[in-house]
Amino acid sequence: SYSLPGSCCATDAATMLPRHADDVQYSRVATQDDVAADQRHRAEPGSALAQVVAWGALAECLTSVFCPIVMVGALDVSATILNISGAFLAGIAHSADATPSAPRLHSACATFQAGFIGVFTSFTVLFEQAARLDTSPGCENRACGAGYVLAVFAAQLAAAAAAARLGGRGQLASRLAAAAAVGVVG
Repeated sequence: SYSLPGSCCATDAATMLPRHADDVQYSRVATQDDVAADQRHRAEPGSALAQVVAWGALAECLTSVFCPIVMVGALDVSATILNISGAFLAGIAHSADATPSAPRLHSACATFQAGFIGVFTSFTVLFEQAARLDTSPGCENRACGAGYVLAVFAAQLAAAAAAARLGGRGQLASRLAAAAAVGVVG
């Protein structure tokens, strides 16, 4: 292990994580089954990466191949809808992950959020759209892009909150936890 110049924490050279990264306390007490499942999952280091890449590939196919481009003037409606619906899906995954459940469900939610949501929602497209709106003929004061970004962020927060309320009712989370317990998820 070594410390980076100006760094306060020593890191493990193999993983580049702080040495104490595995010592993070969770919000619930782990059972022996949780620990055993976590150890089995750690034994397969490439499986999580493969799942993240697979989720990302699926999201890329959905957004690039199967999603039509819908423009209204200078506004890319399809990209806006993708960004807002991605926040909704992230809220569902986050609320399912926040429930005390099987480690396999936690792993599935983490890989889904990292792979699918990371590709499905796009800050690059959001800011390209903002620049396109700022340079459009209908925007005289050049504030259209900033207004668009703020409106999309507000819509994303509302969508994520709605999904969290939906997941917080327990119906979705309990179904996912039951599926994880049977081995369907993850």
